[in-house]
Amino acid sequence: MQLPRFDFLQPRSLQEACSILREGNGKVSVLAGGTAFMVALRSRLHTPSAVISTKALSELSYIREASDGGLVIGAMTTLEALENSPLVANGYAVLGQAARFVGVPPIRHVATVGGNLCLDTRCIFYNQSEFWRKARPDCFKLGGDVCHAIDKGRRCLAVYQGDLAPALVALGARVRIVGVSGEKVIPLTQFYTGNGEKPNVLEPGDILAEVQIPPSSGNTWGGYEKLRVREGMDFPLAGVAVSIKTNANGAIDQARLVLGAVAPSPLEVPEATELLVGQKLTDSLLESVAQKAYDRARPVANLAVDASYRRKMVRVLVKRAIGRAVSGNG
Repeated sequence: MQLPRFDFLQPRSLQEACSILREGNGKVSVLAGGTAFMVALRSRLHTPSAVISTKALSELSYIREASDGGLVIGAMTTLEALENSPLVANGYAVLGQAARFVGVPPIRHVATVGGNLCLDTRCIFYNQSEFWRKARPDCFKLGGDVCHAIDKGRRCLAVYQGDLAPALVALGARVRIVGVSGEKVIPLTQFYTGNGEKPNVLEPGDILAEVQIPPSSGNTWGGYEKLRVREGMDFPLAGVAVSIKTNANGAIDQARLVLGAVAPSPLEVPEATELLVGQKLTDSLLESVAQKAYDRARPVANLAVDASYRRKMVRVLVKRAIGRAVSGNG
């Protein structure tokens, strides 16, 4: 599993990086932390003609308070910096918690916020060596016309398994995308396509540059939980992020619940919001919210653990995440 041959480029500015990507027209890839990308290269899941490193783009590494009182985070900020930031801990603790769930300390030392948000979707029939994949016809994600996870499937349902995105969606985050012709800011929910073949909206010449999070009040709490095979380092097999704002009486004013690793993009559960807002949390309400999340989750058999078990565990993760949030430990 040697690396394929490619040109290695180190642009010195964001605009130079965007220009190289635009000229490459889809044949140039971006290397940030490289913790997932290098494995994909060795498996020949990507065979770019060139790879550009963004390590020199120090202007994309920061965590600071925004003018509106919110938080802005550069795409090259490491997950280690995210989990240790006092700004993140003060009002956005669910994000720091999600960062701590990613891999192990050596991975978080180099893995980046932008890289985690731009993770490719994954599938047990796709994330294999080139030799292993040759035993089957190419699936949708490899340019074929078959899904190996679902009999007679008509589209790719490879799973988005990033940890940060569910937490950031729960916080109402936006992302700033920079391209050769300018930049735009869109809600993170619009960044993901729901299409396993092309998980995000980035086009050749585009780079995700920044995450923007709205201001957090003192009564906002959050929690993140994930299911994984090994406690230390695995991608989530299911994940739940929740953000809850309470009033002086302890009733819930705002709530967002987001599922991860059960679909090609982070999956919001608006039915849970409808149940929670205006209510004080009780055991029966918690059961109802967990059921709504279970109904919303429809994982398929494309990861290492049985899909029905992953779906059942969504109920458990919802209860744990909400319990963590309302206890103030999120």
